Amino acid sequence: MCDENQADDQNQRKGLGKVLAFVLGGLFGSTLGILFAPLAGKDTREKIRNVSRDVKNRTIDTANTATAATTEKVTDLVSKGKARVNDAAETVKSAVEAGKTAYSEKKSEITDTLSGENSEEESKPTKKKGS
Repeated sequence: MCDENQADDQNQRKGLGKVLAFVLGGLFGSTLGILFAPLAGKDTREKIRNVSRDVKNRTIDTANTATAATTEKVTDLVSKGKARVNDAAETVKSAVEAGKTAYSEKKSEITDTLSGENSEEESKPTKKKGS
């Protein structure tokens, strides 16, 4: 009988422990629920509006920063491109001028050579055919 009483006491303690754990869990859960409960509808909407406004402003700031950086890079690339085109144009102009100068010199040289040959032929007595 003693064993039966001890077994009953243990069962009662286990049962009380379970009930106590259930009650304490409920109290703990209720306390957390109250602490972390959502705000009233009006307050929640205001909080959502504020967070949305902040996100919108950060997005606009980021977009403006990206736009400014992109514009700066594009402007820099355009300037470098113009400089390269101008350099290439100057190189081509120099080459054309060098070509014109070389052409004029050769033309003068050839003209002088031909003029010299013509002068020599004119100064030689011409032979008549058949004599």
